[in-house]
Amino acid sequence: LSTLLRGGPVSPGVLLAMLAQIGAALEQAWDSGVWHRDRKPHNVFLCDDGTGKGCDVGVAALDDHSGTLTQGKVVGTPAYMAPEQARGERVDHRADLYALAAIAYRWLTGRPVTGGKDLHAALYQTVHVMPQRPSSLAMLPEDVDAALALGLAKDPAARWSTADELREALDAALR
Repeated sequence: LSTLLRGGPVSPGVLLAMLAQIGAALEQAWDSGVWHRDRKPHNVFLCDDGTGKGCDVGVAALDDHSGTLTQGKVVGTPAYMAPEQARGERVDHRADLYALAAIAYRWLTGRPVTGGKDLHAALYQTVHVMPQRPSSLAMLPEDVDAALALGLAKDPAARWSTADELREALDAALR
């Protein structure tokens, strides 16, 4: 996916299909108590048949955190990391939802949600600064701003509950 996104604008329809497929895979993992914690374009593979496959589960965590070597540490990629993750707090499926919203933001605007010049600046932005409205960066309906604002909410309780909710909101907003 990262290679595709570097090539320029990609159809929102492909984004919605990817969100459906990656979201379904993540939700299956969540049902088993596993949080990915590092979903980003670099570890999403789009296949020739249009399906999306998620790879690289190197920093996944179990619900009780007993199955990770990174317990209590900040792990992940800052541009796709949820605020609670950037603070080193315990995460749940909503951190993965944040990452999906950050991927959608990058897909639709061509820019990451954070633009810090270094790791500390990026983490500060992740925790304290809402990204620019997508419609101010690209020709997008303002409803996309609202859908992604919920996906990128600083408070995990304010985010969408499922990947399907995020996808449905973006689908409606883009139409």
